[in-house]
Amino acid sequence: MKYSNKNIVKALLLAPLPLLFFTAVLFIIMNKEYSLYSIFVVLVGHGLVYLVYCILTVPFNFTFSFLLNRYNSLNLLTICIASLIIAIPFFILLGWGHTGKISEEWWKMYTNIWTIFMAVFPGLCYWLFLISLKDKKSKNIG
Repeated sequence: MKYSNKNIVKALLLAPLPLLFFTAVLFIIMNKEYSLYSIFVVLVGHGLVYLVYCILTVPFNFTFSFLLNRYNSLNLLTICIASLIIAIPFFILLGWGHTGKISEEWWKMYTNIWTIFMAVFPGLCYWLFLISLKDKKSKNIG
């Protein structure tokens, strides 16, 4: 199935939003941060994470998606594999930002099921947004 470049970009920009929303709500509930200031700080922090995602991963994901789309291979499996590959530098940078050093055994991050989930869930959302954008376009034409 072929997708337009415009739909690929839209889906890539929308893909991390469900995960960011759920983590923000979970953070607010688990830490009992119900004041307006705390909620604002959490939303600003997640907004910064979204900005970093857009700067660091969207160009690489678009390149992968463009190439896979060109050869009719842009599907759920290839998107999830690309998500795991793209997540490596993102998680390394995230770990460096928290601790100030890069872990010597960075590959062990994939032994944690939550890390795999956080890498694959945006890929799943990306695929779902691609499918929904494609269906919306074909319904308008026909």
